[in-house]
Parts: sequence; C-alpha cells; structure tokens
Amino acid sequence: MKNYSKGLLSVIILGVLFAGSADKPAYNALKGFEPLIGEWVGESESIGIFEGLPDEGAKKTINLSTYRWLLDKTSVQREWKTLEADGKTVINIGTTIYTLDPVTKNIVSTSFGYDGPIYWTGHGRASINGNNYIFNIEEVTINGTYTEYTIQLNLDGKNRLKWELKNVTQNQKKLPDAQERLLKRK
Repeated sequence: MKNYSKGLLSVIILGVLFAGSADKPAYNALKGFEPLIGEWVGESESIGIFEGLPDEGAKKTINLSTYRWLLDKTSVQREWKTLEADGKTVINIGTTIYTLDPVTKNIVSTSFGYDGPIYWTGHGRASINGNNYIFNIEEVTINGTYTEYTIQLNLDGKNRLKWELKNVTQNQKKLPDAQERLLKRK
C-alpha cells in the first residue's frame, strides 16, 4: 500500500508539473502578437475623430503604445497614451485586452479609456496575417456616441509600425480616414 501511495503521489506531481506543456490554444491563437510585444513611440498630429479629442491637426502629439503578455500568455494587453507635444498633457488613454474566444475561435478584444474627459468602452475582433494586423472595433462613449472603425497595423521590420485608422462610422455618419502614423520601438 505504501508503494502504491508513493506511485500515485508521483503521478499526481508529474501531472501537475507537465500539465502546462499541453497544447495552449490561447497562446497559439495570439502568438502573432509576439513581434508587437514591447514599447512603441511616435509623433503625429491629433486625429480629431473621437468625441473629446482635439480637432484634426490642431495639436502635435506623442503616441505611446505598450503591448505585453498577461496570465501565462493567455491574453495580450495594449495600453496607450497620447500626449501633447510637451510630453506632459494627456490627450487620451486606453487599454485593450485581446483574448481567444473559445466558442468562435476568433481573437476578440475589450477596450476602455478616456478621450479627453469622455469615458468610452468597446469591443472588437482581430485578425493577424503575418506582419499585418486588422482590428474591427465598436465603441460607445458615456454620452452615447457610437463609433465603428478599423485599425490596421503593418509591422515594417522589427522596429517600425505603421498605424492606420480607417472605415470610421460615427452615429451612422461616414467620417474620413485618419492620417497614417508611424511608431518606432522604444
């Protein structure tokens, strides 16, 4: 009986130790984010599309984005902050969490943040094809402004990221695409 108990205990310990090496569907779906992990920075002009932001071109901005893995690589977090050119005044902040939806097997996102004083939340879907990332997003502000749009990222080498905001519809009104932004790895 003593040997049986030791054998059973050994099997349990080994099972616990090696359980994490089984197929990891969340990581497998999200591993395309690996090249984005890290800090990114760029300079541009304000885009002015979202409620609470300065008008398009009204301000020079510094754009900061950080991508990081969460929870044993089961999700990816993107945090961003847009500052005025002084590097101190915050224009907007936000966070997006990307996860694998176990039912649809799609990468989905949940977002929240502030554009100026205006709080908003959103959700979306992501697709990754090599160095190209497409995010289809729906958001609503605390004031009820509903916006749908697409963000397209193109990784150009390891240290350059092109960011485009396209196909913007706000309260059923089509808006122009924003100017392309270029971010560099920090």
